[in-house]
Amino acid sequence: MTTIRNSGAGRHFTERGAPDGMAGAPGSARLPTYIHQSWDRSRNAGLAPDHVLSDLHYVPDLDLQRRLVQCAVPVLDRLHGDMSSIPLAIALTDENARVILRRDTDRSLAGRLDEACFAPGFDYSEATVGTNGVGTAVEARMPVYIDGTQHFNEELHEFTCAGTPIHDPVSGKLEGILDISCLARDANPMMRQLTITAARDIEAALRSSGSAKQLAVLNSFIDACRRRSGAVYSLSCGIFMSSGSQFLDPIDEAFLREEARCMLVPGRINQFTLILPSGQSIAIRRTLVDDAGEPAGVVLEVDLIKREASVRRRGYQVPTLPGAVGGSPQWERCRTELSRAAATSTNTLLVGERGAGRVTLARGAHLHKNPQARCAVVDCSSPDAVHDAEAALATSATTIVLRRIDALTPGDDAEIARAITDDQHSYPARWIVATTHCASDYASDDPVLTSMLIPLFQRTVEVPALRHHPEDIATILRLHAAQLAPNRDLEFSDGMLHALKKYTWPGNVSDLVATLKKVLCMKPAGVVTEADLPPYIHSAAPKRTITTLESAERDAIIETLRRFDGNRVKAAESLGISRSTLYRRINTYAIHL
Repeated sequence: MTTIRNSGAGRHFTERGAPDGMAGAPGSARLPTYIHQSWDRSRNAGLAPDHVLSDLHYVPDLDLQRRLVQCAVPVLDRLHGDMSSIPLAIALTDENARVILRRDTDRSLAGRLDEACFAPGFDYSEATVGTNGVGTAVEARMPVYIDGTQHFNEELHEFTCAGTPIHDPVSGKLEGILDISCLARDANPMMRQLTITAARDIEAALRSSGSAKQLAVLNSFIDACRRRSGAVYSLSCGIFMSSGSQFLDPIDEAFLREEARCMLVPGRINQFTLILPSGQSIAIRRTLVDDAGEPAGVVLEVDLIKREASVRRRGYQVPTLPGAVGGSPQWERCRTELSRAAATSTNTLLVGERGAGRVTLARGAHLHKNPQARCAVVDCSSPDAVHDAEAALATSATTIVLRRIDALTPGDDAEIARAITDDQHSYPARWIVATTHCASDYASDDPVLTSMLIPLFQRTVEVPALRHHPEDIATILRLHAAQLAPNRDLEFSDGMLHALKKYTWPGNVSDLVATLKKVLCMKPAGVVTEADLPPYIHSAAPKRTITTLESAERDAIIETLRRFDGNRVKAAESLGISRSTLYRRINTYAIHL
């Protein structure tokens, strides 16, 4: 995200906070309070009135299929037709002030708006641009009218705009902003009332659309409740309902609610098994409800699958974190430490190897603490890390996970540290979790040692590598197998599990899941045995990177040894090499069969 800074902004402002010589700027008491407050926020964000808008942050992947757009397009088209004789532009933005659509009645005005980057995909939030009809409406949560020099940025002084928030009629959540903009010389204060009326029309369409979908799902939900005595759940328009019985514990139910979102996609598989965070398995019968050919929601009929009673050890129950399965002492220690940190909102640094499950643990601890709240994950290896972090802090998320802070540049590290420090002053403070590499990898020039983020954390939790708790491999394998192949009753041979436990897993759980995907593709039916595993599983991780030719040689040796049940003499003869050469190759590649 482009952050607008001004090292000499003071010269642009008078004592009362308005730009020098600008009539009508917010130095006047006649102006609405929301404009004075907006200018204060703009200055506090470090913005400069003379900043060029040509480098605003651009978002290419806008969701044009969301319900807001579908409900707003008819209103925008009607308004565009009614106002075709007046030079203005009608725009729709999302809840983060990013422009989604724009309808123009005048080509010259359209060109000027394009030059100011007020176009689909651009971020017009107040923190980026300053006072404007979109960003200020988001911040003020009310209809606004910004006339000419009331805009904070000088490039926008030639425009007048009015913006009104659009809320979901059911949840009250801010969905977006409807904005009307024109040149200041063509402005009319009635533009504000026009946006209010149009926004209410969009909200009415949202209510009508949501009601029709919810009614269709409700009827299906009631039918399911009548024909069975088990538990029934439904999801429609963001509303999750249950049949009322205490069938699942709160964490398992929260996990099912999140999984239900993924079940809104049409598919042929409608009966499958799901493993819950507690380890309990459930059988699900899915009914996808549609309205006018579009998915309206989903109804889930759920039955418990009988399992053996769990055994409590050491006189207490280790907290169950969604997705973080395993019963080894190392893994249980890690889960216990992190859940305690989450309970007290103690900012925590998760240290471990890539793929070890650090983000999974953080998400699980968040759900264990508050299954109803939102968790935002920021990938710090992304070039947009600063923008993503600021966007996450602008949401209602109670937990922020900063993934791979060791990948941040010094500049981005400082920007994110400043944003989070400011956010931590609010009450209640969010829980901040960050992941970084193992302590054993630290060097004197390691960026983590000089990171400005580190002082924000009060606790460090080490996440063990998979090779340090191989006894959990079977449990992890079954969890992911149930998710990858929900309609298949998978069985794994003891030999296959033994081979997996002997492998060193340089990529940890990520490698294990990738291997499982290969195995499931190669063997879509039947018991998975040791022979179905890729050749590299039977070889320890090499001390150096081996060449493509060496990799092919290693795989050929493993396949030949398999064919002759480990007989070295017959394998050497088949390969056309001496036994001594074969033994050297087995030692070089650390082959174990």
